[in-house]
Amino acid sequence: MRIAIRYLCFLVVMMSAGTLYSQTITGKVTDNENLPLPGATVVVKGTQTSTVTDIDGSYKLSNVKTGAILEFSFIGFNTLSITANNPVVNASLKPSSQELNEVIIVGTVMKKGDLTGAVSSVSGDKLREVPTPNVVQALQGRASGVYVQQSAVPGQSGSIRIRGNNSLNFGGNPIFVIDGLVTDGNFENINPDDIASMEVLKDASATALYGSRAANGVIVITTKKGSRSGEAKIQYDTWTGVSEFARNIPLMNGQQLFDLRVDAYANRYMDENPGADRAAYVNQIKSNGSTVFAPYELESYRTGKSYNWLDQVTRSGFQSNHNLSFSGGGEKGTYFVSFNYVDQQGLLKNSDFKRYNGKINLTQDLKSWLQFGTNTTFSRSKTDYQEGSAFGVALGANPLLPIDSKATYLRYGEVFDQNLYNPIRSLDIINSSTRNRLTSSNFLSAKPLKGLDIRTTLSVDIADQANFDYVPSYTGQSLRNSMNGEAHHYRYSQFNYQWDNTVSYNRVFAAKHDVSVMGGFSVLSNSGNSTDVRARGFVSDDLTYKALSGAYQKDNAQLSSNFTDYSNQSYFGRVNYTFDGKYNITGTVRRDGSSKFGPNNKWGTFPSVAGSWDIAKENFLSGFEKLNQLKFRVGYGIVGNQNVDAYRYFALYNAQVSNNSGTYVSDNYIDNFNLRWEKQKQFNVGLDTGFFQNRLTASANYFHINNDDLLMLRNMPVSSGYKYKLDNIGSTTNEGIELEVRGDIIRNKDFKWNVSANISSAKNKVTKLYGDATEIYNLGGYSNNEIQRTGNFFLGKSVNTVYVFEYDGIAQQGEDLTKVNYGSRTVQPGDIKIKDRNGDGVINDKDRYVVGDLNPDYYGGFSTDFNYKGFALNAVFSYSIGGKRPSGTYESYMNSGGMSAAHTDLLDRWTPTNTNTDVPRAYFGGGRYSLGETDKAIQDASFLRLNALTFSYTLQDKVAESVFLKNVRFYVTGSNLFIVTKYKGYDPEGGDSYPISRMVVLGLNVSL
Repeated sequence: MRIAIRYLCFLVVMMSAGTLYSQTITGKVTDNENLPLPGATVVVKGTQTSTVTDIDGSYKLSNVKTGAILEFSFIGFNTLSITANNPVVNASLKPSSQELNEVIIVGTVMKKGDLTGAVSSVSGDKLREVPTPNVVQALQGRASGVYVQQSAVPGQSGSIRIRGNNSLNFGGNPIFVIDGLVTDGNFENINPDDIASMEVLKDASATALYGSRAANGVIVITTKKGSRSGEAKIQYDTWTGVSEFARNIPLMNGQQLFDLRVDAYANRYMDENPGADRAAYVNQIKSNGSTVFAPYELESYRTGKSYNWLDQVTRSGFQSNHNLSFSGGGEKGTYFVSFNYVDQQGLLKNSDFKRYNGKINLTQDLKSWLQFGTNTTFSRSKTDYQEGSAFGVALGANPLLPIDSKATYLRYGEVFDQNLYNPIRSLDIINSSTRNRLTSSNFLSAKPLKGLDIRTTLSVDIADQANFDYVPSYTGQSLRNSMNGEAHHYRYSQFNYQWDNTVSYNRVFAAKHDVSVMGGFSVLSNSGNSTDVRARGFVSDDLTYKALSGAYQKDNAQLSSNFTDYSNQSYFGRVNYTFDGKYNITGTVRRDGSSKFGPNNKWGTFPSVAGSWDIAKENFLSGFEKLNQLKFRVGYGIVGNQNVDAYRYFALYNAQVSNNSGTYVSDNYIDNFNLRWEKQKQFNVGLDTGFFQNRLTASANYFHINNDDLLMLRNMPVSSGYKYKLDNIGSTTNEGIELEVRGDIIRNKDFKWNVSANISSAKNKVTKLYGDATEIYNLGGYSNNEIQRTGNFFLGKSVNTVYVFEYDGIAQQGEDLTKVNYGSRTVQPGDIKIKDRNGDGVINDKDRYVVGDLNPDYYGGFSTDFNYKGFALNAVFSYSIGGKRPSGTYESYMNSGGMSAAHTDLLDRWTPTNTNTDVPRAYFGGGRYSLGETDKAIQDASFLRLNALTFSYTLQDKVAESVFLKNVRFYVTGSNLFIVTKYKGYDPEGGDSYPISRMVVLGLNVSL
């Protein structure tokens, strides 16, 4: 019994001792600027005990033994270990140069700070503030010098320009470098949820390592990686939203259009019959038996009915996004795996986009000096399109015409118009596209000596695309062209590989001399092929495009195919030297060879040099404690452009069969074995500043670019036997300014407020065309010999000019109109007059002038974030000032004589009793100048858009933990809530072919 009592006492003592030697640990985790890090992981090393910090960076751990080691980790920061000898343990984490401070550049790792030149950075969190599956749209307004034009079509990216236009015909969008893999298309397959950071490289020094492909700028994307903390993280993000038309074009209803047609026909009747009884004519055309109105139109007018055909082909849109990711790692490696699903149902019926993405990023230390890694993504997307005419026809349909789904064509009056296919029937036309894409960048890095990195990277980009279309036999499109049903198959596949090999060495000498040297070579190969088949004549529409063998019009079958291959080989080197952290100089040279150019000019050399001086680190400014950075930068370099079709320096011939006889037919291009690189010579000077512990930062740049040997198509004389020649024949200049400002206005425990803004301007000018030419006209139109408004080039003018007649007001009664010879045109009171700019008394093409250009004078964006405890309000704006844009849709509705849809602006049209107006009279017939031929139609495309407004709430840490979660955030976002603009088309960015939408989404972010 005594032994039992002693044993029990011993257990009590030991349990008490265990309690005495364990403790509750509390503390706070902050960054290097003493800001709290919510969501940081705290682990008791060697145990399963862990927690994460709450919204203000605080944490609490119970039953921690005295002397235990606590490990603090957060993505983008170095892991920190601290011994728990006190009940309060605070940790200050330093940014990791191995994660967020590094980017992959041409197969080698570089510090962001070593990217001398003009670089704008955007974090992945900032991109995700706009709910969109499209990374290009998310970038709008976020970086200076980057001009994004949205596309409203589901699955399409729109366009992106860095520092304006630097090529006349070839080149526009920048290249994207995703974890080292270079790609120049299909940006819609990039999942924004996978992005950790994005760097926009703008000047020649920053882009020089991409020499041959960097003329339009470079966007470097670094995707998310795992953490070596040992803590696994599961993240689920989702949002779902509904959308509607952001803007509508105000068109006349049935009664207004009826009155317009009466006025237009009466005006024509009076012109042709001076002195006739207008009132009697008007009564006749409004009565039964009218020669102007059909009985159904008179019935609709008399009963006050008006029909909206647009409702038949549109709907409320719906979008959803789901993203699930897993990340983590240990001492020897990291992993990041994500899955993404996007579903977009567009505003137009049959316009849909679905995308499935899977991604895996791995790093593994094979040895202490040898590391392997892969960044691999698979994407599958399916896009459905509404038939191309349905939206426009429905929008412009006769509001007096009752809805009829069985009609083949629509009509105004009694005449069916074979150009107006019934949009309801057009919905039965199938247009679908499926695309699979695999991208994989795989590296092996050896570090046998301190500072030495030998790295080889093999990347592939494999894609296949299949488009399937079917036009049913009962549609107007089929009946008009005697198709009896048409099936179309288009298949395309490509295989690209990129092999980069680099050796880099970094070392600091005598504590002040930081030297990094890198050299390497790269090989790129691109091969693609396509097959295009059209078949007509199907007994039944049941199998649509799935049974080409059922087509009986064998003679109308169309077959074509294409195979292309091109390759690049490059050698490059870079030296970076920094003295005492204040003075930096970088030199780069790249030698590129391209198979796209002739044997005389395959190779190009692209050097650059840049330097910087951080004046704030000088001793004479040591007393200015509030100044943290004052870095002056200057750089100059040359990059190239090879963005032309493969084999274009050859005169190519295609096989053709006629009367059972085969022959080869020229593609109308003459050969040019002297074809060579476009070259862009760019000078950049900039200033980066930081104040108040970098709570206020600003960056400014000025750039001047000379573009020489521009690749351009020129027309050949008939005697040559060819129509075109691709040649190096032009030069342009491009200069501008960029400014970015960011500020943390308020930053304390409970409340934070920050703002950011940027503004940019780029002005280009044509300085040389071929020979002595001072202009090159873009000819087209009905005769194919009419000067078009856009696409012309004029010496001394912008690349994107608008070339029209000058509007000279509305002709008035009693005005002498014989002073000017209008040629074949007629000008009567109420008609548009044209300004005789050269004063020769004749209106002809010599009176046209450049009214402006399509490029904005200034563009940019701004945003603001408010955070109070768990609540947050975020707003993102973009703007454009000064650009000109024609709207063909608006102009067509302003040219209506009542036999087509009409804009409500025509309610203010000229009449003998309403002469104080700039809207011409109604008239049915030709021979008059139209609004679209004058500068009056060229609209101001300036706008201010609220891209996104988000209100969110993040659960407090204790609440989240009660449901076994680490972080929970709810939010509601309105995108494109409003736009302020004078533009009268659908949208000053997206144009008129597809309406821009306004969307409201509900979202959830959860991690555990």
